[in-house]
Amino acid sequence: MNKKTLLQFCTMAMLAATASSQAQAQADNKIVLNYNVRPPYIVEEPDGSASGLTAGPAANAFKTAGVAFTWAKAAPNRQLAMVQENTQKTCAIGWYKTEEREGFAKFSKALYRDKPTVMIVSSGSKIKDNAKLEEILTTPGIKVLIKEKFSYGHHIDAALAKLKPQTVVSNGTNTQMLQLIAAKSADLMFAAPEEANYLIEQSNMAKDKFSLFKASDMPDGGERYLICSKNVPDEVMAKLNKGISFK
Repeated sequence: MNKKTLLQFCTMAMLAATASSQAQAQADNKIVLNYNVRPPYIVEEPDGSASGLTAGPAANAFKTAGVAFTWAKAAPNRQLAMVQENTQKTCAIGWYKTEEREGFAKFSKALYRDKPTVMIVSSGSKIKDNAKLEEILTTPGIKVLIKEKFSYGHHIDAALAKLKPQTVVSNGTNTQMLQLIAAKSADLMFAAPEEANYLIEQSNMAKDKFSLFKASDMPDGGERYLICSKNVPDEVMAKLNKGISFK
């Protein structure tokens, strides 16, 4: 079996397992709690559950509220699609709230607030010290690596929409995106500092390939929420909110 065939087989197996767990959850009238592995926010445990900066508070909210749920692993785009389809009671962990998403989903209280966003910058990139975000995004020739259908919070999303820098769009994992920065396929990517340091430490790539930079006008990081399909009852959302202790 070649690598491509093996990858296709593994992907199909994961999708089948996810579908099976979701179907069983619906039969048991449980909410499907979707996650994708993203340390330190979401760390997969041996029993299939998750822990971490956002997964821990999410699980605690369900348990404190006495709301039955089952864990399921799914890619971010699939998580969002399931919420939008609204064919089952499903929630996903650690999403930013946007106006578009509020049109098709319900949000809990905030689970966690990120520290101010940083940029993982390719070595040799010419960014001036103390530069503001607009200065960076209008640097001639700069290429910004962004994740498909992803929100980086209002400040960055608005700057990207207004300034329209050259972008490289990826639907890969953050580790795969880091590899693109190392290969100089793009000059920078955005990340929360909690995640940026972890990514670089775990990448097994030479640390001199990267540097971390924070724009001088970068505000506090965004709040992360549970995002749920609209068929999750309001009374259930109220119970979950009571179980969330983040202030």
